[in-house]
Amino acid sequence: MASNLACVGLAISSNEELQELISGVLPLSARVGEQNGLEVRRWQDESGARLVFGLRAGAVVEFLPSLAAAPGAILGPIVVLNDEVSSAAILDDQGEQLTSAAFELEERGLLNEALRAGGPAAVVALGQAVTVHEDTAQFEISRDSLLDPSADLDAPAPPHYAERGLKWPPRMASESFFSNGVFQQSEAAEATARLNGVVLRSDRRVNSVTGQPFVVARVRTVGFEVDVCLPGAENAAALRPGQIVAGRVFLTASLAGAQFESQPPAAGEPAKQRWWRRA
Repeated sequence: MASNLACVGLAISSNEELQELISGVLPLSARVGEQNGLEVRRWQDESGARLVFGLRAGAVVEFLPSLAAAPGAILGPIVVLNDEVSSAAILDDQGEQLTSAAFELEERGLLNEALRAGGPAAVVALGQAVTVHEDTAQFEISRDSLLDPSADLDAPAPPHYAERGLKWPPRMASESFFSNGVFQQSEAAEATARLNGVVLRSDRRVNSVTGQPFVVARVRTVGFEVDVCLPGAENAAALRPGQIVAGRVFLTASLAGAQFESQPPAAGEPAKQRWWRRA
């Protein structure tokens, strides 16, 4: 299973490399605000890769990998589920609910009444275990489309399925979405989801700090559009429009209308710095 960091070109293999990553990037980050003693800072590479940090008394207490992305969803009021995960209904243009999602919000540490109201948001899916299918027809006959991927394909349909002429075993549509955290107890809620969607466009990028490639695909699923990020080492080229991505993802979100301090690094600090030792 791919790590969240690898999905934005920041793969690491040890705690030492993690500390190296943080110490190298944090001085290049911009302050976006502070609330209740938590300072929030954000670093963004020219590839769009992001790390959002939470600091208390100058020490990093949390960080979140994400990506600079265009809005693709309208969030209803945001509900805080636990210290890391929030949730919201995803709405259409008329305010009707299409689905719900649990995610880690970039602005989580700065939530106020205005931000809790939701609104247009960029949703990013870090592809922890994602497969790619050539088209909807190929996806629909694959095991990845099964509601239960471990289902026995030779098992007879239950009587109530057979009587109603329903397909067995049950399968998910090529544009479908199931957020795990929405159905979990709040304290145990995770920002993971099972996402199937159609690729609209895609490109292969290189993180300028690490030199590591990654793939970003704009994907349409039920109710919203999302940028799916995949490790470049496992995906030799960008995806093609019409292909289907399917699998387990980790969701982040960023509110499009949020206004913050957005202070850049102090004068004299380099705009970028190639410090990472692993290509």
